[in-house]
Amino acid sequence: MAKKDPKHDAPVSKKNTTSGGTKQIPISRSNANQKLDKSQMYMGVALVASSAFGAYLLATDKSLWLLAVSHAYGLLAICVVDVFLALLNFLSVRKVFVPSLVWAVLTVVLQIGDIATAPQYKMTVKYFARYLFGLWGFDALLLMQGIILLLGLSVWNFQKVAARKKRPVSYFDMGLKSSRRDFLQISGTIGIFVALAGALGVWSTVSNSLQQESQSSTNSQQNGSQTTSTKILPSGAVANVNDLRTGVPKYFDYPSTGYTNMLMKRSNGSVYALSILCTHVCCQCQYDNSTTDLYCPCHGSLFDQNGKVLNGPATTNLPSIQLRIDESGNIFPENVIGSGPCVQ
Repeated sequence: MAKKDPKHDAPVSKKNTTSGGTKQIPISRSNANQKLDKSQMYMGVALVASSAFGAYLLATDKSLWLLAVSHAYGLLAICVVDVFLALLNFLSVRKVFVPSLVWAVLTVVLQIGDIATAPQYKMTVKYFARYLFGLWGFDALLLMQGIILLLGLSVWNFQKVAARKKRPVSYFDMGLKSSRRDFLQISGTIGIFVALAGALGVWSTVSNSLQQESQSSTNSQQNGSQTTSTKILPSGAVANVNDLRTGVPKYFDYPSTGYTNMLMKRSNGSVYALSILCTHVCCQCQYDNSTTDLYCPCHGSLFDQNGKVLNGPATTNLPSIQLRIDESGNIFPENVIGSGPCVQ
């Protein structure tokens, strides 16, 4: 077994098992550093690619900004940290080697963990998982984390050897000298970005909630403006036929809060109701009075006034609401007819 030598190129033994037994193969510190330089360069490329895929998702998936703003800010933070770590890896800064691996694991956990929040956005976990893994940008981002981990683990022994090398103090080595403190220093920097993203996410969630309340208030005002003499409705009723105006929608939630539906009165006096949550990823559609179509602002799906798909990516028609009208003209929703990821 080779002995440790304090010199720059002193060999360090590495075990290699062959049919004849265990053989010792020396690894010099200079060789270890060459391996690490190459590995960190590739890790830097993977981190840049990860950031690019994240930016692509942010730029092309409007549902992140309209439906899940906190996730959008989280992904933005991931992109920023990726670029930061990529730069340090390109410069062969050794103290970011381990944090890069930890960050790759954390990124996978954060992205996969988003699936568990599906009910918050009125989708089933199974459907949301299928939707996310159907996005090539999401899959590519996860693939980059796997590449980073494989690169790191493949040169882990070389990293241990290179860590023993005494080299001149560079700009990036100034300050804290302890490897433990170096790790905490980089982790703290990453933590700042994550905390900032979290704060922005909380702020955006609260802001979005207030916006939804404002929108709900606006809908209520619009619902009230279409009647000349609003009556006191019995429990469970959403409107009275006599209070509806032809071609003017009235909105109500059913079967629970957040599941918004549109109630309409036809020219022949009959009424019908549709869910206005897009059957793609449950974004709320907008009714266009000029065309009588329903448009989804997240991905551009288009439905006609009866809920039939005109343009994708949605492939399922909007569910309708079964109504009951009593002798006084009060309208009661009783059942959801049709299927979709947003229907409970």
